[in-house]
Amino acid sequence: MAKAQPPADAASAGLSALARSPADAQSELAKVESLGNEVPLIQHMIQVMPVPDFFFGGGMLLLIVLIHAAGMRMLTDRFEMSMQSLGPRGSTWRPDLLLGVVVLLMLLLHLIEIWVWSAALVYSGLVADWRAAGFFAANTYTTVGYGTFLLPDGWHMLAPIIAMSGLFTFGWTGSVLVEIVRRCQAAKALALRSRQHGKKDAAPPA
Repeated sequence: MAKAQPPADAASAGLSALARSPADAQSELAKVESLGNEVPLIQHMIQVMPVPDFFFGGGMLLLIVLIHAAGMRMLTDRFEMSMQSLGPRGSTWRPDLLLGVVVLLMLLLHLIEIWVWSAALVYSGLVADWRAAGFFAANTYTTVGYGTFLLPDGWHMLAPIIAMSGLFTFGWTGSVLVEIVRRCQAAKALALRSRQHGKKDAAPPA
């Protein structure tokens, strides 16, 4: 009679297979799922969120958030340096130009994150075509929901995790953008006040 595999060994084997190829890891991770069959609550939770989706999707979500954190850190650092270079008597159009550059960089950061999701789908073997992977990742990440493409059976819960990563990062971007718009408007208002005071000081006495 075959000896039952310990839970820790089963989980370790499943994670190793998941690291090699998520598309081929279901048989190993199914052993992990079977460990909770005797506990109804765990069984129901696994039916809602299968183990492969949880580990692969959760790991990718963490990676996307870390990429976003690094990108936003670099973006805000450059923004602070640019704002300090404006000075109290800066121009009124440079803050608008700076805001445009910031928005462009935010767009590029989100496109990079969509590409990372697309690469994960292709290299894992879940999607064979880069174009299909990019279209699916972009529509799911932005929660637009266009198209009828579905992931293979057993990986359907990966799509909501992709959407969650988009919600996290877009919420982060939105909060930072609000503060950047406020700072740019304040810089423009300060420049206008400085310009008006300069005109009053330069005006000859009556």
